Amino acid sequence: MVKTTAKEKAILLAAFARIDPVALAVALGSVSGIILFIATAVLLVKSLLDGGDPGPHLSQIGFYLPGYEVSWPGAILGGAYFWVIGAVVGFVLAALWNMTHHLYVAVILVRAMWWKMMAD
Repeated sequence: MVKTTAKEKAILLAAFARIDPVALAVALGSVSGIILFIATAVLLVKSLLDGGDPGPHLSQIGFYLPGYEVSWPGAILGGAYFWVIGAVVGFVLAALWNMTHHLYVAVILVRAMWWKMMAD
């Protein structure tokens, strides 16, 4: 039986590096929370300058996030909600990415061993 060397495994693992699920969860959660906070803040400032309705479209998010409204406390609450949603999505994406790459590297190693056996 043909064995793969440590150098070959190291090259494969470097080419298909893992993503840290916690790091991606924190990063994606932070970005999505900040985006909703900034979007709400921009609408609030714009409504103060124009004197109009502060974003009837963004207030529709309140149907999905209880307690969210286009206001300063709503901006903080919506940012927190979106942080949690982004963190869960980031964690799941990283876990799926790592799982598919692990399976792909396993397939590559099995095929490489098969080709080496056929060559010998």
